[in-house]
Amino acid sequence: MERRSFLKSSVSVCAASTFLSAGPLWADTHDSNEVSYTQRLTGSDLNSLHINPPSSLLENPQNTLVKVQLKPIVARRYSSNVYILFELSKHISVYDNLGEKISEIPFPNALGHIKDFAIDERHQRIFVASRNAYSIHVLDFSGQLINTFGNYGIELPHQVSGIKSITSDNRGFLHILNSYTNDVKVFDGQGVYQFSYRPKSLTKNTTLSSIDGYQTIRLSGGKFKDIVYTLNVDGKTIG
Repeated sequence: MERRSFLKSSVSVCAASTFLSAGPLWADTHDSNEVSYTQRLTGSDLNSLHINPPSSLLENPQNTLVKVQLKPIVARRYSSNVYILFELSKHISVYDNLGEKISEIPFPNALGHIKDFAIDERHQRIFVASRNAYSIHVLDFSGQLINTFGNYGIELPHQVSGIKSITSDNRGFLHILNSYTNDVKVFDGQGVYQFSYRPKSLTKNTTLSSIDGYQTIRLSGGKFKDIVYTLNVDGKTIG
C-alpha cells in the first residue's frame, strides 16, 4: 500500500518547498574553495550519510497498524552536524557527519506546526518559523523558548506576511524570506528589524522560494527553483 495515501502529519507542512534540492553534499562556496558552513540537504544527501529515518506505527484506512518511515520536513547541515525535523516529530534530531544520532532538541508544545528552522551555533540558539505566517520563535539548545517576535502586516518595512524560509548569518542575524513582498527582511538576534533586500537582477516574474547561507546568502527561485542568487550578508549581490 502506498503509505502517503493515509499518513496525516501534524507537522507535514509545505515539504516540497522547504525540503529543497541542495546540490552536492558538503558543497563548495561560491567564492572560495572552503566547504560551505550551511546547506539544505536532500533525501539523497541523507542517504549518502547513512542516516536512517525514524519509524512510526500508523493506522491505515483498513484499521490496520502499519510501520512507516517518517519523511524529513527540514534537513540542514551546519558545519559537521546535521539537523533534521521529521514529520510527526516534536523535536529536531541531530546527527554527526557519519550519520550517527547524537542528540535531540525538543520543541515546546506551544509552537504547533513548524515551517522552517535555522541554527545559530555560535549563540547556541534556534530560530523557528511557525505556520502563522509571521512569528519567529527563538529556542536555546535545550528546547526552552527564550523569545518570540514578528509583527504581521504589509504596510511597514518590519512587518511580515508569509514566511517562506529563514537562515541565520555569521552575525547571528535572521534573514526571513517574505512571501508577500518577495524580498528578505533581516532582524537581529533579539528580533529588532534591521533592513530589507532583494537581488538587483530579480525580475517581476521571478518568485523567490528559499534562502540559505551563513557568510554568504543564497536565494533560489523561478518556476523550477533553478535560479540562484548569491549575496553577502548585507544583501549586496556577489559576482
